[in-house]
Amino acid sequence: MTFVRKSGIHHAWIILAAACVLGVVSRADSASFAVLVDPLVEMFNWKRGDIGLAYSLAFLCSMPAMLIFGWLGDRFSARTLMIGASLMISAGTVLLGMIRELWHLHVIYGVFVGALGNAAFVVLLPVIITRWFNQKMGLALGIYWAGLGFGPVVFALLFRWMIESRGWESAFQVIGITFGVILLFFSWFIRTSPAEMGLTAYGADNAAKEKQTFGMAVSLRSVLARKPVWLLMGCHHLGCAGHAVILAHGVSMATHHGIPGLQAAGVLSTIAGVSIFSRFTFSLLTERFGGRTILSGAIFGQSLSILLLLFASEVWHFYAFAVFFGICYGGEMVGFPIINRHLFGANAPLSSIFSFQMIGGSTGMALGGWLGGVLFDHSGNYTSAILVAAGIGFLAIPLALWLPRHQRPVAAAPVAGAA
Repeated sequence: MTFVRKSGIHHAWIILAAACVLGVVSRADSASFAVLVDPLVEMFNWKRGDIGLAYSLAFLCSMPAMLIFGWLGDRFSARTLMIGASLMISAGTVLLGMIRELWHLHVIYGVFVGALGNAAFVVLLPVIITRWFNQKMGLALGIYWAGLGFGPVVFALLFRWMIESRGWESAFQVIGITFGVILLFFSWFIRTSPAEMGLTAYGADNAAKEKQTFGMAVSLRSVLARKPVWLLMGCHHLGCAGHAVILAHGVSMATHHGIPGLQAAGVLSTIAGVSIFSRFTFSLLTERFGGRTILSGAIFGQSLSILLLLFASEVWHFYAFAVFFGICYGGEMVGFPIINRHLFGANAPLSSIFSFQMIGGSTGMALGGWLGGVLFDHSGNYTSAILVAAGIGFLAIPLALWLPRHQRPVAAAPVAGAA
């Protein structure tokens, strides 16, 4: 706080920096799942569909956890919740190195990493950012989402390299302990809202306005009675189901065509790297033009690009696909917290609303991760999985176009001296 006061930096930017680190590290396991499939097949001779079920279970188990964390996040300190979640992610990652049976993978990856760990960060961090920023919300969330895109660029290759160089058990011990220390340290900086520190949000003109902005005058029941909540939930479900097939099985799609393991892992890293740009850009565009236009365009582009995999057989084919897919994949997921502020207002229980949308996304991720493996096991190739992934995504476009048209809010007066 002393440094913040002397430098003139608004504390919202400190919160944003901590949120970016937490968001990246907390999702490392889930963002790198695709590079774990082939080593598990080699070590245990498990079917890819059975392995993919662990990916699905992580999202299914996170659903009740996200509802609980969303409800708790609207009422209690997010810092305490994240410290507990950090311990679960660290313990779960270490335990992944000790698995010997298939059910070990399902329980540890699904429960420890998915439900008890990752769910808290997924639901709470974007909403906390919207509470700390009245102005430049799109910029702040763009930085946050772009940071999440940076994670898989590093972690997909890191996990693969660690497993190949140190072995499965040692790799997860080192990664789990390191991640735990990082998560616990940065969780300490998190505050649910500026009011916890006697501050106002970036761009709020006075404390009275802050109190008015972040009160909970709108009930969750009244919000759930409105059509846009369910349209957004459906969009996120279908959009995530489409890209989950790629995220969970994209590396295996490349190795199936004879691409070496590290080059195949680079496809996932390329998707994530390209999405850094689109996550940032689409956040700004959503704040400017609204969710209806941007969300529908992103879903269309994502679904269309998946069809390129039908013709991919060389390394450059997969990397070209990764560029086109990464642009639109990054734009599909980032706008929901901003859309919620636009449609429901700052007085709404935003953590709870976002948790419902994330349930839609989680069921979609679970469905896509499972379908990709099962369809391969039945057909011996990924053609049907690619067609299903694209088709599911196209179904989301009418839902996005059914959203209300965007009415740009009037910006609040800036705070003197804010940086």
